[in-house]
Amino acid sequence: MTCATLQVESGAIGSGQSVQGLHTQTLSGTQDRWTEYVEFFPGTSATCTYALPAGVGPSDVLSAEVGINYRGPATAQMRWLFEAWDYTAGAWVLVGDNAFAQSWRWTATSLALTTPQRFVSGGPVRLRYRTTSTADASLLDLLVVRIQVAASDAGTSTDAGTSVDAGTSTDAGTGTDAGMPPVQWEGVNSFTYQLTNYPQGRLDIIANSKFDLAIVDLARDGYTNWFTAAEITALKSRGKQVLAYFEIGAIEDFRPEWSQVPEDLKLGPVSGWPNEQYVKYWDERWWPIVQGRIDQALAAGFTGCYMDMVVTYEEIPANSAGTNRADLARKMVALIERISLYAKARNPAFKVMPQNSPELVDVPAYLPAIDGLGMEDMYWSDDSPCSFGWCEENRTNAARVRAAGKLVLSTDYAVQPANIADAYTRSRAAGFVPYVSVRALNQMTVNAGWDPQ
Repeated sequence: MTCATLQVESGAIGSGQSVQGLHTQTLSGTQDRWTEYVEFFPGTSATCTYALPAGVGPSDVLSAEVGINYRGPATAQMRWLFEAWDYTAGAWVLVGDNAFAQSWRWTATSLALTTPQRFVSGGPVRLRYRTTSTADASLLDLLVVRIQVAASDAGTSTDAGTSVDAGTSTDAGTGTDAGMPPVQWEGVNSFTYQLTNYPQGRLDIIANSKFDLAIVDLARDGYTNWFTAAEITALKSRGKQVLAYFEIGAIEDFRPEWSQVPEDLKLGPVSGWPNEQYVKYWDERWWPIVQGRIDQALAAGFTGCYMDMVVTYEEIPANSAGTNRADLARKMVALIERISLYAKARNPAFKVMPQNSPELVDVPAYLPAIDGLGMEDMYWSDDSPCSFGWCEENRTNAARVRAAGKLVLSTDYAVQPANIADAYTRSRAAGFVPYVSVRALNQMTVNAGWDPQ
């Protein structure tokens, strides 16, 4: 749902800008196209209203969230608040702030409107964006409300930035499409990928969807509140395969193992993620951390694991292990191979899927160790086309993995209908299984006309 009216109670917005600048996400990085966003001056408070679609009543709304694309100061310099009007309480309630954002770079996220009936039962959804600080301005390229409604199709997303029909759906195409051999991993023609913001900490919405596979964090809170065997079994009983997400080349400071990692094992912050540190993944002292995560995934009954930060080998200095980049690649593959051997010794059916760095296909031990490959930014990066040289290299190398009979999942980040359609069409033509969502991965996106309804 898009903002119908924008009322400025205090402060001001940019001259010549209009509410249309909040309707679609078009900007990324440090792009600055005046008519495509709204600038909110220091000390501004402004309210947007959003009417439910025709035929949708308050009782039909299963879940709701606010979609945002923000550029401005980090919270350390200035705090901007996102609030919603609670009809039940008769008061504004805090939904979130700009803590998710990088300083003066376009950053997209979604904020949950928990217990959504209180925001829709008395009239249109009302969002207030404000600050009492006079330190600086901020910019919004997107401020929409997304809802899921009760329906026989388990809830199709209604998204202001997404057409109700982005194109004609086709078969996900993991068999012999595009001249490819059948994948060795059966039963996956669609998937969803959500790492945070599980409604009420539960996986019910994913369970009620029609996706074949779900990638979720090992823990519902990212910390110690692990998903249980009963919860994962419940998902699997609904026909879902479920992969446990965790990192193998870095660690965030909120993970429970953070204090167990010696300081000399850390290699500095991940670019753009100051609370995350690269690690010496080849050091024997790192293995107990990884092993513990595999054990947790096995105990909970996950179908397999989805391993992030394989790219560490590419992003740390080439001499980090006292050798060179080729040796760092071999060391990463050795870790993946060790994970595979350890997990399959305990459950031969356990799947092992790394994310990104498909060029590792050139290391001989890589393909035998994996069951599939996950790829990000295959075609679209926050609605910008992936057109750099490395983009084409990634697509070529991912195709080599697919040609070896491995399942390849492609995750692209876009909200524009044409870009969504392009990602699904090109991914399926290549024999991959596509999914398009927001980079924050804090929602289950159902792209009408493309994902199973």
